Amino acid sequence: MENAPAFDFTTGAGARSRVVSLPNGALHLEWRERDWPLDRLCAFAARENRRRGFLIVSRVLGRHIPARPAEMRAASNALARQLPADLPEPVLVMGMAETAIALGQSVHQAWCQDSGRRDALYLHSTRQLIGREPIVRFEEPHSHASSHLIYAPDCPEWPHRLEDVQSLVLVDDEVTTGNTFVNLAARLAPLLPQLKRIEIAVLTDWTGGDGFLAAMPAPARVHSLLAGTLAWKGEGDENAAVEPCTGRLGTLDQRTNFGRLGTLGLRADHAALLAQFAPDHGDPLHVVGTGELLYPAFLLAEALEADGHDVLVQATTRSPARVGGAICSVLRLADNYQTGVPNFLYNTGSTGRRLRIVCHETPADSLDPALLRDGDRTIDFGAGHVGVG
Repeated sequence: MENAPAFDFTTGAGARSRVVSLPNGALHLEWRERDWPLDRLCAFAARENRRRGFLIVSRVLGRHIPARPAEMRAASNALARQLPADLPEPVLVMGMAETAIALGQSVHQAWCQDSGRRDALYLHSTRQLIGREPIVRFEEPHSHASSHLIYAPDCPEWPHRLEDVQSLVLVDDEVTTGNTFVNLAARLAPLLPQLKRIEIAVLTDWTGGDGFLAAMPAPARVHSLLAGTLAWKGEGDENAAVEPCTGRLGTLDQRTNFGRLGTLGLRADHAALLAQFAPDHGDPLHVVGTGELLYPAFLLAEALEADGHDVLVQATTRSPARVGGAICSVLRLADNYQTGVPNFLYNTGSTGRRLRIVCHETPADSLDPALLRDGDRTIDFGAGHVGVG
């Protein structure tokens, strides 16, 4: 590592270390076990990316690895409990596209319920042009498709303005350098003149300390379910087969606002969700969200699980990974948002016998036919008539 960690993870109770061998190199990990052990939270894979050769693969995010809805909810609830209940109001909670849109929504919902607060708006970044001028553009340096857009909130139920926000909560699946958070905060700060606090909530924190926090525009802290350090050593020409990042932003006819324009929380009508179809309780299910639409798919999966079904949930992703480590199989798909960036559904070997329920907000004909097999079903959440709003 370039800098010595601010905390020694190699000594004391719960100290752990591991070398993870991947097809293109090795990760050297040091961490301290807590309530959420490493192997419950994440695994690792090689990444098809010129900027970073490894991928931290969450087991509780519902992206690369299919997850149980209850486990996803337990992780987001545990993370939300780390956030102070007395944050200066009003509060803006932001999830990072595409990976942490659903996690951010879940953390927002849990924190509002636990704290009893009603002043917190949830807003997520996006890679979609929706017919409005974004108020912020920022870059995620190590991403395969790095540009993010943020739109001005348009939520009549939230009686505040961005200019009033005093607390900013940034949610992502992991942090390794903190550069993405610094880039985002720098672009947001001029729009938040009253900002007093920044809380960063991540499933795993690999920074080894708080060095990047000094670059934040307001006092900041990191909350995580696991913290440690990692060092990457690539082997050979690890990027020889990497595709160039040539994708463009999508253009979306946004028929329903799931968070791009801000929300006080999506409400799920479980009866309406279950009424969309009546799968036999003997059929194991695989609920698949597409791209940025994961949280409504997660709510559907959660309703099915509560109804007694055997269900796993995950979403397609733009994140390119190689087979090896936590990645057992790759289904390559055309992007239903029409950006030209390939999408992927990973580890389908563990879900191949399950009835697949594909959830989408783009038109049905935008879905890659390879995503659907005989008997699979689709649900158009973009129409706004499926029990989530």
